Amino acid sequence: MNGRNFCSILLMITSLLLWQSLEIRASTSEEQLFQQGNEAYSRGDHEQAIARYEELVAAAGLSPAVLFNLANSYAQNGKIGRAVLNYERAQRLAPGDSDIIGNLELVRKESGLFTGEPLGADKVFHLLSLNQWAMLGLLALLGFTLFQAAASKFQLGGKTRVGVRISCLLVLLVAGTGTAVRYQGFKPSVVTAADARLLISPFASATSIGAIQEGRLVFPQKNHGSFTYVKDETNRQGWIVSSSLEAVVR
Repeated sequence: MNGRNFCSILLMITSLLLWQSLEIRASTSEEQLFQQGNEAYSRGDHEQAIARYEELVAAAGLSPAVLFNLANSYAQNGKIGRAVLNYERAQRLAPGDSDIIGNLELVRKESGLFTGEPLGADKVFHLLSLNQWAMLGLLALLGFTLFQAAASKFQLGGKTRVGVRISCLLVLLVAGTGTAVRYQGFKPSVVTAADARLLISPFASATSIGAIQEGRLVFPQKNHGSFTYVKDETNRQGWIVSSSLEAVVR
């Protein structure tokens, strides 16, 4: 082995050891931040707990446990908008977690954040989730494709072929519409400002329709300058200052 090859191998080994050392150090640092946040929360220092959990999120990214604890800290600190925001984010990562669901429902209930009932056709489209509508559409498309192949092979009757094709296409149409409707509500934003108001136009001097509660879910439709046109859970619509919102899915 010549000197150049030896130096290259030595440099590679040194780099790997340094990388492993940095990973271990980073992991230890993240564990310390999480522990510090938990300790601060336990002694009632919710501001300090929020700071440690936010620092951990910035360093290590999103995780259900950290977001859940961060949401609890915000809720205890009276910042309902940010509590709801982080519960919603935690729920996206752990959809079936009963603690996250329970605490989110409790905070919403105690803050009077009641949702409006779906109206008209929306009631039908809310019978299934986004994933369920998408799966139904996929099954309809698959059924249509398989039937097309079977019809040409087994020479099925004309009425049968027309009936099955129309049925599959109708299911596909309904499933596609259901998927589109549910997708609109899949990426909501949360009102994080305590004094947010809905306006009739995207200007600071515009007439206000009324206040919109901190922690309310809204669904952005379009933007104009520093304003966003939204529809909230109770079907109210209007313009709001964009900085008053934060998206659940970043």
